[in-house]
Amino acid sequence: SFIKSAVVQKIQLPSRHEIILNLRNLSSANSQNKKLYININPKYPHICFINDADIKKRNIEIPKNPPMFCMQLRKYLNGSKIKDFKLVEYERILEFYFDYFDEIGSITRLCLAIELMGKHSNVILYNEATKVIIGSIHNISKDKSSIREIYGGAKYIYPPKKDKSDILNVSYGTFLQIFKEKKLIENFHYLYRDILENIYKFSSDEKEIFDFLQKLVACDKMQFMINFWGTGENINSAIDGYFSNILFEDILKAKKTNYLKAIKKEYQKLSQTVQNPPECDKALNYKKQADLIQACMFQIKKGDKYLHIGNERIELDETLSPSENAQKLYTKYKKAKTAFEYKLDRYNSSKEKFEYLNSIYFNIENAKDFEDLSGTKDELIKLGYLKEDKKEKNQSPNIAKTEFKGYDIYIGKNNVQNDYLISKIARDEDLWFHGLNFPSSHVILKIQNNKKRPPKEVLEFCAKITKENSKAKLSGKTSIIMTKRKYLKKPPNTYLGYVTYKNETEIIID
Repeated sequence: SFIKSAVVQKIQLPSRHEIILNLRNLSSANSQNKKLYININPKYPHICFINDADIKKRNIEIPKNPPMFCMQLRKYLNGSKIKDFKLVEYERILEFYFDYFDEIGSITRLCLAIELMGKHSNVILYNEATKVIIGSIHNISKDKSSIREIYGGAKYIYPPKKDKSDILNVSYGTFLQIFKEKKLIENFHYLYRDILENIYKFSSDEKEIFDFLQKLVACDKMQFMINFWGTGENINSAIDGYFSNILFEDILKAKKTNYLKAIKKEYQKLSQTVQNPPECDKALNYKKQADLIQACMFQIKKGDKYLHIGNERIELDETLSPSENAQKLYTKYKKAKTAFEYKLDRYNSSKEKFEYLNSIYFNIENAKDFEDLSGTKDELIKLGYLKEDKKEKNQSPNIAKTEFKGYDIYIGKNNVQNDYLISKIARDEDLWFHGLNFPSSHVILKIQNNKKRPPKEVLEFCAKITKENSKAKLSGKTSIIMTKRKYLKKPPNTYLGYVTYKNETEIIID
């Protein structure tokens, strides 16, 4: 096989749950490089070979400062050859054996034990002869476990044997009793919840299930997994395909949740603010009363408490003259007007920020992959919602592009991409599409120098793309606006991706 006689060329620990061993086999039949991926996360425990596309899909990032266990593995395993590997019987432990040459040339056989055991999963490097542990991903002291300690210098021992049976060595009667108690997993080796749930879907006959499980345990496990999961041409592609999809979906969902949480508090606060715009009725009422007093000055005598005009009753200060009463109300009007204008400025500022956060909210929810989220992450860092991670950033965003009827169409998936589209990619005659009064991607239709206005079907296609990448994607009739790039304006000191426009055309999309 490829693994036997493969040499470890590079070791990486992307996280406290992951290890990547870069292997090279120089034999004539299998002279190639492969990446062995080990994941001991209780939610995704698996081992398989991965490629660069898998690394991107799993969002694997290599830290600049490797953890201690990574340094230990590099010290003992870099350049070492895998001499053998085995699966411990009745355990979810896979062991790789290496020959380590020390400073004086002596050979020591080391074992890298990969334990996929739920929350107790671990990767442990130990000396095969002395059983002394060199290091592990997770150290376990006697304070954490009175049964099995794992740390550098301790003795490596296997987990306590579980009181389970081999289904090949029991009678149907014994199986039936355990089956009725719904305790198959607790009593038999090799049986797992996912496998049983799928078997139950296809059969409810106890004898048929018993016969099938016996065949399952007796058969070649690798071939069974290929047939059972039904994906890929071998077990590696089956495992890789299954877990990479789960990891992709879970990590993407977790990132979205984290980013939304970062802006949620202020987003909700601004949402309440924009629903309650300031009112100027109080100021206008003061002015109205002052104007009425001025108009009816001849009817008022000093000492009057009220001025009655139709249904209107205006309270007067009897110690003041009519003119002074009017002046008093004008002063109140000016103060109330100033307060209103101040509140209005704050309201407009809050509304503008809310609309900007609303676009970020949409970009996060609408993201299809990690690349769509990367620009939004940079935005949130600049705004102070997330901490700077000090990782190198791309010089330019990778913007989605499609083609229709010979026309190139660009789609911005976040405000960083939207701003780059407007600033760097779009030219004056290119057409810009956006949702009317709701968040959406910025869509740019490139107009070549030798082409006139695109046909109606091309414009409608761009409008449909805009709707599909908007908050109104599930709505019925939707208004999409279109204008030339030269009619867009980026106001100074405004939010990223924000533009004003004129000379727009409205396109209605079902």
